[in-house]
Amino acid sequence: MPTSTTDLLPTIDGRRPRIAFVVYNDTYADTRVLKIAATVADAGADVRIFAFSSRTGHFGPGLETGPVEIDRVPLREIAHLLTRWGLSARRLLGRPVPTYAPTARTDESVAAPAAVVSSSPQAAPAGAPAASVPSKPAGAKNMAIDLWRRADATIKQGSFWIRARSHMAAWGPDLIHAHDANTLVAALSASRRLGIPYVYDSHELWTERNIRADRPVAKRFERLYERIGAKRAGAVVTVSPSIADWLKKRFRLKARPVLVRNIPLFTGQVPEPSAGRLRELAALTSDDRVLAYCGGITTNRGIEETIDALPLLPESVHFVLLGFGSEVYRAGLDARVRRLGLTDRVHFVGAVPSAEVSTALADADVSLVLTRPACLSYEYSLPNKLFESIQAGLPIVATDLVDAAALVRQYDVGEIVATDMPASALAEAITAALASTDERRASIRRAAPELTWQGESARLLGVYRSLLTGRRGSGTRRRRK
Repeated sequence: MPTSTTDLLPTIDGRRPRIAFVVYNDTYADTRVLKIAATVADAGADVRIFAFSSRTGHFGPGLETGPVEIDRVPLREIAHLLTRWGLSARRLLGRPVPTYAPTARTDESVAAPAAVVSSSPQAAPAGAPAASVPSKPAGAKNMAIDLWRRADATIKQGSFWIRARSHMAAWGPDLIHAHDANTLVAALSASRRLGIPYVYDSHELWTERNIRADRPVAKRFERLYERIGAKRAGAVVTVSPSIADWLKKRFRLKARPVLVRNIPLFTGQVPEPSAGRLRELAALTSDDRVLAYCGGITTNRGIEETIDALPLLPESVHFVLLGFGSEVYRAGLDARVRRLGLTDRVHFVGAVPSAEVSTALADADVSLVLTRPACLSYEYSLPNKLFESIQAGLPIVATDLVDAAALVRQYDVGEIVATDMPASALAEAITAALASTDERRASIRRAAPELTWQGESARLLGVYRSLLTGRRGSGTRRRRK
C-alpha cells in the first residue's frame, strides 16, 4: 500500500484521478477486482466499479458509496422482454396490467463483500467459466431450452455493454480498467467517446477457457473483440507468465503484457500453526495429519483423485476442504467417500472470508493445489490458492502445470505430480510432503515475503502512472454525477 506522496498516482488538473473499473459480474466474489480497487483508492484515486445487477444476484441496481464506489447497472433479460411484450398485449386486449416491484437491494456493502473461497456455480461471478463443460443438449425440448439460454446470455451481455458504457461516460473517468475480455466492448467504446486510455486485464485465456465447445459464432466474435481490444489498449496486464507470452504472440502486441499475479495481501509474517482453524472446523486433534484444500469444490481440482489416494495413506491422515460447491457435485463426492469408507476422514467445513484463508490454513500439514489442465487457460493458470498456501507456511503438492510447477520448484515449496496422476503416485507425493524437512519449511517462510500483493500492485500502479501522466492538462471533463 502507498506510504508516501511518491507512491501516489498523479493528479489531473489538481484533482484526484478518476479510474473506472468495468467487470461483468456483481463483484460479490471477485476478490481480484475488489483488491485492485482498494489498492488504487489507497494510491490517491477516485475509483468506481461498473458492474451489473441481475434478478438472481446478491445486489440490487444503483450506486453504492464508500472508499470504492460500485455502480451496478441492471441487465436486460429475456424475462424482461417477455414481460414487456406481455403487458403490451394485455393493454391492446384491454385487460388489467399488473405492476411489479423493483428488485430490493441487499444490505451487503462494498466495505465487506468478504468474498468467500468459493467457485461454486451459485457464488461464482457471472460470466466466469463454468465449473464443468455442459454436454450438448438433445431432444426438441432441450434444444429449445438451450436456444433460450443462449439468447438470454446474448441479451444480458449486450445490455451490459450499452449501459456500462453510458454510465462510465456520464461519470467521466481519466482511465478505464477492463477486467476480462467480456468487458472490452464497453471499455473500448467509452474510451473512444471520452478520449481516454484503458487497461485490459486478462484474468485468464478468454477464448481458451473451460466452456462448452459448440459455440462457433460466439467464439469467433470473442476472438475478434479481444484482438481489437488488446491491440488498442494503453496497456495489457495478466496473471501468469505463460498467458502473457500467449497474448503477446497471438495478438502481435508490441510489448509483453505486464505480470500482475493474483497474490493475496501479506500481513508481514507467516501465521503460527496455532492460529489455524481447520482442525477446529473439522473436529480434529493435534495427532491427526491434515491435507488441506481451499477454493471452489468443483471438477478438475484433484478432489476425486485425493479421495481415491486417501486409503493408501495412514488412517491418521484426513482431507479437509475449505470452500463451497454445487449440491449436485457435492452429492457425487459424498457418494464416493461413502463407497470408499472414508466418511470419518473427509471433512467439508464451509468457507471463510478470502482475507482469512491463509490464517485458516495454518494448522494443516500439506496444501493440495491439483488443478487439472482441462483447457489451455487452466494449463497456464497460477492459482491463487498456491500463494495462499505459501503465505500459510504449508508444503504444497501441485500438479505439473507450466507456471505453477515452475514456482514450486523455484522456491522449493513442495512436490510436483503429473496431471494424469494415478492414486498411488499422488499418495507418494503427499507422503513426501508430510515428511517435509525443516529446510523446506524454511524455504516456504523465505518465499512468503517475496510473493505478496504489495509487490504485484506496484507494477500495476506503474502502468497507471504512465497512462495518467498524459492526462494532465487534458482540458475540461464531464461533470461527475
